Amino acid sequence: MAWSTRDLADLAGTTVKTVRHYHDRGLLAEPERAANGYKQYRAEHLVRLLQIRRLIELGFSLSQIRDFEPGLMVDARGRSGQGDGAVVRDGGRAEEVGEMHSALRALDAELAADISRREQMREDIAAILDHGTAMDLPSGFGEVRGTLTEADRGLLLVYSQVLDAKSVASLRAMLAEVNSTEASREFQSISPNASAEVRDNLARRYAPQVKAIGEKYGWADLLDDVPRRKRRRMQQTIGEAMVRLYNRAQIEVLVRVEEINGTAGEDRAPAESEETSG
Repeated sequence: MAWSTRDLADLAGTTVKTVRHYHDRGLLAEPERAANGYKQYRAEHLVRLLQIRRLIELGFSLSQIRDFEPGLMVDARGRSGQGDGAVVRDGGRAEEVGEMHSALRALDAELAADISRREQMREDIAAILDHGTAMDLPSGFGEVRGTLTEADRGLLLVYSQVLDAKSVASLRAMLAEVNSTEASREFQSISPNASAEVRDNLARRYAPQVKAIGEKYGWADLLDDVPRRKRRRMQQTIGEAMVRLYNRAQIEVLVRVEEINGTAGEDRAPAESEETSG
């Protein structure tokens, strides 16, 4: 029995255009033609077309599929067989199988990363739906309790961009704890025109909380692991963001907190110093 191009496409669950594209790419052999010029596809064409679709489902590119030999199997050690369990020992073939094995490993890693990313997306969406979380929060921060100001959310976006995954996870845990304190709430709502006495009083109450939580989560140790040049640029970026996002009173409270905790010094972002020195 022979099939037309449309019949073949329907049987394989694809389109005529796709079948023709596979012919053009050298993936599917041209069939014989009847006396009237119409193509006559056979079972081997259907099998090959289904093989192509299966490999696409696994994530292989068309160029990789073109070199794929039907029946090729790869065992856990990257060896090849032809369906009967026999291992092919031909040197050139072994290289081809090794490439296939590496491609499968790479595809598996890519899929694992994609699954993880999609699971995190679902968690973020659930946090927005269940907790009324702001949609502009970085991924993973959806269940951080307490009110976050627009400045807080903006700074978190910057942090999530310049810090590595481990540091961001630490920051998330720290924020969930420090954000529940009275001093933190006062910091979020302090007026830019607050008096020096109010700013100093808040800094003195806020500083020990910031220090204790930073030590608990090893914040300083995490930053020490960052190469000095990269850390300097990172701190400059964060400092500039703070200046643009927080009001003057909040900036001065943060600088005072650093002074009280003994963390102020040459590593502090210049943008903070310049803004608060005038």
